[in-house]
Amino acid sequence: MSVRQSTFQLMTFLLLIRNMDCIKHNKYSASRREQSKKRYPSSASKSTKEHIEEQAPWTDRLLQCGYQNHSFTPEERSEGTFLMKMIEWPKPPDSAVPFQKSSNPARVRFVILNSAKTFYVGDQLQVMLQMRDFDGYPKQYGGDYLQARIHTPALRAGSAGTVIDNENGIYRINFKLLWPGKVKAFVLLVHPSEGIQALKRLREEQPERIYFKSAFKSGNASETTVCNLCLPQSKSFCNFTDPKTGEPWFCYKPKKLPCSARFAHTVGEFQQDFFEGEEERYFQSKVNIKKPILPKGRNYVIVLTKRINEGRVPLLSPSGFYFQDKWTSTSCNVRRFNSPASVTNCLREKTIHIFGDSTIRQWFDYLIRFVPGLKTLRAANTTLINPQFAEEKVNKISMEYYSHGVPIRITPTLSQDLPFIANKLDEIKGGNNTVIAFTIWCHFSTFPVEPYIRRLQNIRRSILRLLERSPDTLVVIKTANVQAISQESSLQSSDWYSYQLDLVMRKMFEGIKVAFVDAWEMTIAHYLPHKMHSQQVIIKNEVDVFLSYVCPL
Repeated sequence: MSVRQSTFQLMTFLLLIRNMDCIKHNKYSASRREQSKKRYPSSASKSTKEHIEEQAPWTDRLLQCGYQNHSFTPEERSEGTFLMKMIEWPKPPDSAVPFQKSSNPARVRFVILNSAKTFYVGDQLQVMLQMRDFDGYPKQYGGDYLQARIHTPALRAGSAGTVIDNENGIYRINFKLLWPGKVKAFVLLVHPSEGIQALKRLREEQPERIYFKSAFKSGNASETTVCNLCLPQSKSFCNFTDPKTGEPWFCYKPKKLPCSARFAHTVGEFQQDFFEGEEERYFQSKVNIKKPILPKGRNYVIVLTKRINEGRVPLLSPSGFYFQDKWTSTSCNVRRFNSPASVTNCLREKTIHIFGDSTIRQWFDYLIRFVPGLKTLRAANTTLINPQFAEEKVNKISMEYYSHGVPIRITPTLSQDLPFIANKLDEIKGGNNTVIAFTIWCHFSTFPVEPYIRRLQNIRRSILRLLERSPDTLVVIKTANVQAISQESSLQSSDWYSYQLDLVMRKMFEGIKVAFVDAWEMTIAHYLPHKMHSQQVIIKNEVDVFLSYVCPL
């Protein structure tokens, strides 16, 4: 046995005796790290609630878009205000910062603190940097959005770092050293603080920059009209508000056909040309969007195996790490489902419901390809993206996938095939052989955060009802994941938008009997380029974590 193998076996043993199994309903705490509003990823301290009364009611925007005032409980009103305060972002001191004074990653170098010391597995590694502008001067305020990871290429090992914004231009990044060897640090400026303010303005002032369409048909007559969540009421419209959840949706009324003739939904177009002043210059792919920050001096440390008599490895954060391209969770044991038979044995006699967007549809597609016995039952109309169903009759496995309801940027789809997750959950009886997995985030990125909060509150209500009638039901939530962003795509699907929604989702389900697959850290920690639809090695690890909740050791 090689030294590398024996080292990893030792690490694995320490993890096994340190961690609990991925048991059903394992709680995930979004506030598991030390709390500070300057630290990200993070959730705000509950002391924030003492300062929220002065904020404008978060429901005002919702009421303007057709939500019903009577549907909010006092607790939900208070929660929404707290969440909006929680995700507040540091602002530049001036509303209009000249581009030359904005953050320039090419002028910045990060430094590994105490790089000459001897590091052991379990130690903390700290990196520090001072943000500078295009003239090379240090910036005196924070608000830049950074991502960071450590990586050992030879071991295909990696984990994400925790960024602390001192709000004076200085950033510290903490990493947990979880494997031995030559460990390199990598830092990205995802967006400068000035670009963040532009993204925030667009989210609040231009949510209709992506619009949708619906097709109406009756006999030989057909029409198409514009639809959206909060539709400007400049002309007559059809109200398609969901009667059960109160989730609103509107389309302009066809000229000749009735509203009842609506049959299909599709994404419209992406509007452009909404920059103000120098905002466009904050979104340059090779200048200040996901631009690497280089090190000053070496970008690595040598990590030695921790001696056994020094105790076990304390694993408070991050949520996990890769070693040999296999994700190891720091909160539970992850099983490796490396054969179709192992997946089949796990899912025997189970019904799996998967709801959400295309990033969790990848789980459905992976399982279909990986397990030959799972056969899809395709609908007759293959020109539209319909719900997907699969079954394995011998082992009594059934699996279904539904896209979540509007808003959703998708090719033409039957309106009836876009149910709200909350309504689908209410249809499920549940039980110890029922597994539910869902995600919902990326299609809300262009909208203000308030509708997203309301959507999650409705989903949470349904989950609590489900767990009350069937406590043994397993509910797993896939978090957001990072993606490649260009100038155009960052205005629609920025990691910063996704990050804020992800914080809200984690906080809202904190303390509830659900499990999380942390796709956010799993995509930051991996060495492969960021993609909206993660590559198969990452999807395989996500599915392994998911199945580890279904079938714990």
